[in-house]
Amino acid sequence: MPREPKKNLIARKLQREIAAGIYPVGSLLPGEIEIAERENVSRFTARAALGILVRLGLIVRRPHIGTRVISRGRPQGIGQRLGTFSDLSRLASGHQRKILSIEARVISRGDAARIHCLPGATLIRFTMIRLGEKAGDPPVAWTAEYVDPALKDLISEAPLHPDILMVDLIGMIYGMTCDEIRQSISATSLPEEPARALGATPGTPALRIYRRYLDRNGKALLTTISYHPGDRYSFSLTIQADGRPVEAGKNFSAGNLQKNKH
Repeated sequence: MPREPKKNLIARKLQREIAAGIYPVGSLLPGEIEIAERENVSRFTARAALGILVRLGLIVRRPHIGTRVISRGRPQGIGQRLGTFSDLSRLASGHQRKILSIEARVISRGDAARIHCLPGATLIRFTMIRLGEKAGDPPVAWTAEYVDPALKDLISEAPLHPDILMVDLIGMIYGMTCDEIRQSISATSLPEEPARALGATPGTPALRIYRRYLDRNGKALLTTISYHPGDRYSFSLTIQADGRPVEAGKNFSAGNLQKNKH
């Protein structure tokens, strides 16, 4: 069984200390350097652990102020459903990426419309697959991710951290914060490139997911296009009605969506 990442262990330890009142609401957590020294890990790992607590809604981080506790949370383990950002982080942790290619790409007119950039712009394009949870499981997704060439450190850092979302790496390396994710999901047929990487049949039903990760000014930090074979992935939705959580009653697979599409 693979060992749990150190960032998860540290995050869980800090979560227990917050829940126990060792760090009460309103207090400041130790900084990255202190945590790194205390846990005998790198500052990068300490920062990743704090990033988990941010996504759990337990802390908020402010430059020149520190890391402040804003909630004790509920008794829970890392990895329970907590909302969109957490769901994506769990996908990264449970389905690690394997990078297939990294290249500078001049964006065509057709691609520019899909990823919301000007035709002729040059972006760094990563292609990758998301591995299954267990050894021997087929990959669950193929993804193309586009970033500005100024973020060139991702070329060397992304392969070293397969369990950290690219947008989180952008935050850790460059201090850029994602404030909003815009996502669209549609039923489609699996194109040749993703099918080949996934060991699937081209033209079979799939889900295509576009995501744009935006900062507070609406500027795109990262744009991704993912394809999920219909027999390996489903999408579930939780909505709020009259202040009460209502769980959607079905998981919609790409195969069913494709079959029912008019």
